[in-house]
Amino acid sequence: MRSLTRIPFLSAAAATLVLLVLAACSGDSSEPAPSQATSPTAAQSNPAAPARGPVAFETIDAGDQSGIVLELQPQVFKIEAQAEWDDFWSRHQGNVIPLPPAPSVDFSQEMVIAVVDQAEPSGGYRFEITRIETIEGRLVVRVSKAIPGPDCIVTAVITQPFHVVSMAKSDLEPELLISEETYSCG
Repeated sequence: MRSLTRIPFLSAAAATLVLLVLAACSGDSSEPAPSQATSPTAAQSNPAAPARGPVAFETIDAGDQSGIVLELQPQVFKIEAQAEWDDFWSRHQGNVIPLPPAPSVDFSQEMVIAVVDQAEPSGGYRFEITRIETIEGRLVVRVSKAIPGPDCIVTAVITQPFHVVSMAKSDLEPELLISEETYSCG
């Protein structure tokens, strides 16, 4: 069973292909090639970088036991300064003793995007950022949520899946778009 939140989910390869076809059809050669647009360094050094396209990111942490407590709905966090990062990390890793040090992030060039799912009733849930892109002045964070099917054997523990990434600084506020898919274990 597959359901979508807001807009349809495309795989990274399919979305890239669509962007390449659109760029080729537009005939506008002033836009940089997709590989240039996805590089954080290229976007920072070129203020005229396109306002539409994929954004490169790197995983910092992912799993199913965040200490951020959300009961109602998934949430996206934009972290732009060291003090914010230290606070987020201490809450996120609050159930780990001893508290691991926060991974190093150069906030003069980068920021952190973290997505945290609501509390789930068992193991087997996954929450993964599959793509970040700018679309018409918005920073769209696409997340794939995998839900275990009724034939799956899962742990009987409350989980809270998450994915934390770093990316080039952006003034845009993140917008979370989630596609859900129930997977079968049989």
